Amino acid sequence: MTDPNFLASPLRSWAEKTLGPLTGVRRLPPGSSPAAVWHVVRGSDNARFHLKTAPSPGAFTRETFAYRHAVPALGPGNAPRLVATSARHLAMILTPLPGTPLSQARLTETALQTVHWRAGMLVAELHQAGRPTPTARREASAFLSRLADAAARHTDAVGDQLSSAERKFVTSLADHLRVLDRLPLGFVHGGGVEAGLRWSGAARPALQDFDRARFAPVVVDFVHLAHGPWAERPRVRAAFFEGYGRTPSAEEQQALRCLTGLHAVRSLAGGLVREDRAAADTARTVLDRLKSEVGV
Repeated sequence: MTDPNFLASPLRSWAEKTLGPLTGVRRLPPGSSPAAVWHVVRGSDNARFHLKTAPSPGAFTRETFAYRHAVPALGPGNAPRLVATSARHLAMILTPLPGTPLSQARLTETALQTVHWRAGMLVAELHQAGRPTPTARREASAFLSRLADAAARHTDAVGDQLSSAERKFVTSLADHLRVLDRLPLGFVHGGGVEAGLRWSGAARPALQDFDRARFAPVVVDFVHLAHGPWAERPRVRAAFFEGYGRTPSAEEQQALRCLTGLHAVRSLAGGLVREDRAAADTARTVLDRLKSEVGV
């Protein structure tokens, strides 16, 4: 049986050339990112690091760019620090963050509001980090259209789980998303903010996993939150935007409604494939709520 903590020799050799001999290697459970991550310990001083290998060259490029050009704006302790990278191995060495994923933390309603308020401030700093090049700005402007184009594929994947009326509703959301073109752009996390947040009981949560980070309409970072913790907690949503510094514009609210519906269909398709009943049920609940809001 293969050791789950096994680290391939070329990758380990690079890590030890960078850090020094390692005395501990432990593969971490899958998290919000599809990357493989090992917790490693340096023998000389017992310092801890995370060794992360990206799932693709694109993910490696996005994440290393984020750590070099945007993440420093979050401030010390609010995100991992990039120690070293290897394009050959699609690998990076990062400092670890304390605590647990926010999605797994058991918090009171009041505490959750406080954490989301501070998370709003953190996300605002990320969105304002850096300035896009002309090419990045063009790609950011086309990002929502690409998400809209994927809607048909996800709708087909769920088969008869959607009625004819629901299919038309999803198509209308995708069509509307394509014509929303006055949306604020920024540097987004892109991978589901709540899943990337870690909480250790400190005054401010920290953010990790930037392999989907890019310049895009900032509203995309609100989708997973609207699909998850905000769905039944309007005060948590309000606290986030109080920390963020502004509420979404009318066009952003329209885009968020469209994106949340498309995300629900994508989540429903994924839940059916994985036979994850809870994920599929959540997706159905979100989709039904959106339908009721517009009278479908």
